[in-house]
Amino acid sequence: MNKQLIVLGSIALCSHNLSAQDTKEQDTVDQSDIELVYNHYIQDGNHSAVTGGTGTEALTVYGPSVNIKRSRKNNILTFNVGTDIISSASTDNIDFVKSSASYTDIHGYTYGVLEHKFRNGFNLYGGMGFSIESDYFSYSGRLGFSKEDVKKQRSYFAEIQAFNDDLRWGRINENYYKAVKLIYPEELRYREWYDGYKRYSYNFKAGFTQIVDKRNVIGIYPELIWQQGLLSTPFHRVYFTNGQVMVEQLPEQRLKASLGLKWNRFTGGRTVLKQSINAYTDNFGIHALALEQETAIKLNRVLTILPNARFYTQSTSDYFKPYKQHDISDQHYTSDYDYSRFYSYSVGMGFRYNPFKTLNRHFLFKGMTLRYNYYQRSDGLWSHILSASFQSVFTRNTKK
Repeated sequence: MNKQLIVLGSIALCSHNLSAQDTKEQDTVDQSDIELVYNHYIQDGNHSAVTGGTGTEALTVYGPSVNIKRSRKNNILTFNVGTDIISSASTDNIDFVKSSASYTDIHGYTYGVLEHKFRNGFNLYGGMGFSIESDYFSYSGRLGFSKEDVKKQRSYFAEIQAFNDDLRWGRINENYYKAVKLIYPEELRYREWYDGYKRYSYNFKAGFTQIVDKRNVIGIYPELIWQQGLLSTPFHRVYFTNGQVMVEQLPEQRLKASLGLKWNRFTGGRTVLKQSINAYTDNFGIHALALEQETAIKLNRVLTILPNARFYTQSTSDYFKPYKQHDISDQHYTSDYDYSRFYSYSVGMGFRYNPFKTLNRHFLFKGMTLRYNYYQRSDGLWSHILSASFQSVFTRNTKK
């Protein structure tokens, strides 16, 4: 899969509060929130890492998924399953053999999280998941908690995640259906370039929110990520000043740290402003800053518009140089423009329609959300992102 791919944002599950009449009729409700999501992503550019920092980055992703949240008493089970169908012209250049269509890959993923709510506002949750692609298999686990004070003015959360990735190719190839080997560019398969094929990641996230007054909420979100193992991409070429070509080589350990600050403000009327600033640094030499603004404007009882904008800038990695600019004496090297100095912006618009229409006693159509974003990067990469989601709720009385 082309590593230039901008990760598509997921849409959070929303829960539905039963009406006073419903809660009067029953003591316990078994409730299922179901969300159908479709993401469509198109990008292009001229700095593909597959061909050493030059060449097409054309990529299309079709991404359907289903989110289900089951709520009963003090327990919540969240389950997600989805797939990305990826058509990538740049990945098609791994072997220089042009297919009749761009190379197609499939990425499948699923995860489940179980949460238990205690009476004192303390919630404990944990979950597992996995994802698979032709050259990738990962399984993960997470454990976390959240706490809200008695007055519901302040909340905290902390979470730790662990990922175990195997980067060997062959699992969804019809000739193997198992992990076989790392996939290198065609002309570089005369040797093994790496000693291992595993990558381990450990993420620690935390958060604190405070309601300042009836119009303002602030939050702070630190995050720390440690990675070790094969952090290079096996099919990325690097061309040197002397014309020699090799496979990308990056250090086997990486430490990332970020800090996010958020401020949500209700301006009065029907408008909510959501502002955030995020700072990032790592031991690859990258330092970054992101500014984001999302506005929710409620036009009437059922329709809300969601304009948004984001600006991002980062410094170059110590290990990046463009096509044919690396020296043969360099120990680590990449021509992947994700590690280059650049700035980017994203602008978009969304619409949320929430009629909360009861179709029968146990089924509620909550609504749908449509979003479109345009992304542009200073190195020429651009993308269009379109997403649609449809939400509904099923309820079942377990005690009358």
